[in-house]
Amino acid sequence: MSTTQTETATPKLSLELIDENTNKAPEWMKELRTKGWTVVPETISREKALKYADSAYSWLESWGYGYDRKDPSTRKAANLPFTHRSGIFSRYGIAHEQFVWDLKSEPQLVEKFAQIWGTEKLLVSYDGVNLSLPEAERPKTDPIFAPWSHVDQSPLRTNLQCVQGIMNLLPNGSDDGGLMVLEGSNRFYTELWQHFDHKKGETGWNTWEQQFLDEDMCEWLESKGCKWVKVCAQPGDLLLWDSRTVHYGAAPSSTNDRFAAYVCYKPASMVSEEAKQKRREAWEKKDCTAHDPAIIRTTPRLPPKDHHSYQQAVERPLQEPILSRLGRQLAGLEPYDP
Repeated sequence: MSTTQTETATPKLSLELIDENTNKAPEWMKELRTKGWTVVPETISREKALKYADSAYSWLESWGYGYDRKDPSTRKAANLPFTHRSGIFSRYGIAHEQFVWDLKSEPQLVEKFAQIWGTEKLLVSYDGVNLSLPEAERPKTDPIFAPWSHVDQSPLRTNLQCVQGIMNLLPNGSDDGGLMVLEGSNRFYTELWQHFDHKKGETGWNTWEQQFLDEDMCEWLESKGCKWVKVCAQPGDLLLWDSRTVHYGAAPSSTNDRFAAYVCYKPASMVSEEAKQKRREAWEKKDCTAHDPAIIRTTPRLPPKDHHSYQQAVERPLQEPILSRLGRQLAGLEPYDP
């Protein structure tokens, strides 16, 4: 996948979760610190979540390639726009669709990240969505079911840099695909890269905010007591994890759809002026970005030229969502009051 990243002058701070060791901290925040992940149930109502899922189905159908949510036989790549890793949509400027911005502007969702960071002055990533439509005939030996263990943080940054999130939109059980986390792996982040220093290669560890782990690395973490957990959730639940926590998105092995939106907020004070300018440029182009709002890695709006949706994507108008004042502040289009 072709992407570009702008390195920014992120603060050299040891970020810590607010009130992590006090009785004032909610249980989910304590879990986020100790386990590296947590679920905040009913962050938005089930009804709202299902409404956003309905909008996502409408978006898939709007391309006119034959996909019909009521007809399982239409769950085929030929009937869908371009997707990365079967279900991850980060092209077409989907992060700027109206329903995605409405979701990211939900006050109850924003409030959870305000609790984490201790400030309401946040910026949100221009992140994509996951709309996994499993095909019943796909054999379980298909490579799509193989783990792709990774972290969304460079090994060169060992302090807490980012808290990632997923807003779950459909019932998500153990076989329905979704977030797999190696529980507790965040606690061994520094030691992990030191132990496997011989594997960093000639150019060193990845400076981008992502690093894949091989089987040896995962087995070493498991020997430390870390364990793989499939995170299950209901519509409206918020999944949170420390970016140092090893994870991957599992493909559904059931025939149930998996719909979710990637949501990640960070204090505006931690985003450099250079990054803010790059965010404005991404807004104008309706590009998607990676998870961390302070590290701008953009994904091209158009799919590969050999994909059947390319020409339509070229001609499809740019999305111009109508944002609330909170939405404009989260997008970085309007400043917060001093």
